[in-house]
Amino acid sequence: MTDGSSELPISTPRARGRRRSLVVSALLGVAAFAVAVPAAASEAPFVLRPGSRPLFFLVGAGPSAGIGGQCYDGYYYGGRLFNEPGYQLLGCGGAIKLSQEFGAHFSGYAAGPAAGVVVQQELLGYGYFGLTVAPKFTWDIQVLKDIGLYVSPNVAIGYHRSRWQGHPAFTGGDIQGGVALKLALGDRGLVYTQLPHFDFVFGPGYSMVRYDFILGVGLSF
Repeated sequence: MTDGSSELPISTPRARGRRRSLVVSALLGVAAFAVAVPAAASEAPFVLRPGSRPLFFLVGAGPSAGIGGQCYDGYYYGGRLFNEPGYQLLGCGGAIKLSQEFGAHFSGYAAGPAAGVVVQQELLGYGYFGLTVAPKFTWDIQVLKDIGLYVSPNVAIGYHRSRWQGHPAFTGGDIQGGVALKLALGDRGLVYTQLPHFDFVFGPGYSMVRYDFILGVGLSF
């Protein structure tokens, strides 16, 4: 007869060591997973990561409301165009503004100081059309470490020309300044809003102050 006790598994030192190694490996794996999951969760998705491309092109549109100054009658300097009371609650001198901007960052990526040029068209009832061309300086400040969200103070100084239907054109200077909020998308696209933003138009016997609100999209390359 065979002793029943001989059928029981025998725990040798080598077997016990192997079991301890398996337990330790399992615990290390669980610990590594516990550390890796929060780290991965804290990383922003690729589409929201900071941009790496220095050049950008923006297009936008929005209302430009007249909040001060005077409307212009081109038949003589200093005249007020009382018959043009403003349009769509935009105030005298207000308009719908279209904006295109091209610029480049000195840093070689999507943050820091940048220089470029902005071109804007102004459309309104009563046959009004305005044009502004101005060099522009922007400083894109990254707000969050892993997300391409930027606060962008900016200033532009340039040339303005506008004309009401039936009136001679006005030519003067233009100073704009404000802050934009930009969000990078996939290291190629972006969306932005220009708010707050002020536009000062000035010339011989004529001045106007406007408040702009512009929404837009863009490309970086």
